[in-house]
Amino acid sequence: MDLVVKAGIAHLWFVTLHSFDDGNGRLTRALTERMLAKSDNSTQLFYSISAQILKQRNDYYQILERTQKGDKDITDWLVWFLQTLEQSLAAAQETTDKIISKSAFGRRIDSTL
Repeated sequence: MDLVVKAGIAHLWFVTLHSFDDGNGRLTRALTERMLAKSDNSTQLFYSISAQILKQRNDYYQILERTQKGDKDITDWLVWFLQTLEQSLAAAQETTDKIISKSAFGRRIDSTL
């Protein structure tokens, strides 16, 4: 099974089990980020699904509740997770493009001075 899909499943099950009195969300997001880094064969990520989840906190809790109270079909959860991952990748690309643009502008200014 694809590691990205496994990350989505692991996220859902870990947060559903609610293993600890406190810190379940943070630990779940950290585990998810680690699994996503592993899926990229990387030790670090240049995007953050955690940040995207926090931006969409209400949607996150709604899809979790529907999935947890549903009939054990996690398809909708996985679709939401993958769409959220895609949004986090797009946000990282946008940030990277801005940095590259600013850097190019700075080089142009430096070369005219």
